[in-house]
Amino acid sequence: MKLAKRLLMVGAVVAATAGLGIVPAEAGTDTAAGCWTFGNTTSFGTYGGQVCGSSHIMGWAKDTKADGYCVFLRAHYPTGGYNDDPWACPMNVTKNWDWWAPQGISSVSIEKVYAP
Repeated sequence: MKLAKRLLMVGAVVAATAGLGIVPAEAGTDTAAGCWTFGNTTSFGTYGGQVCGSSHIMGWAKDTKADGYCVFLRAHYPTGGYNDDPWACPMNVTKNWDWWAPQGISSVSIEKVYAP
């Protein structure tokens, strides 16, 4: 089964846990290099990018709301762990992320954290 099909997440689910918002990325189609794309727009930010070879993430997150929160990408490992990119804030700030995961990447989400 193709990686992108296994990773496809339908819809956007927002969870609020201790001020943290999570929206799963929707996986796109495979490319010749074994990559899958992700991206979405939420009420607090927008994001996009791609994961290649199951462990190289190239993406960005942009804060789109002046609410005191910063947004960031989170790469989830198949084992349950994760790693975060730098925070993007205040409003209209974008942060890029080009990183190699030591364990591979199973999904990507955008999250927010309160940072007054």
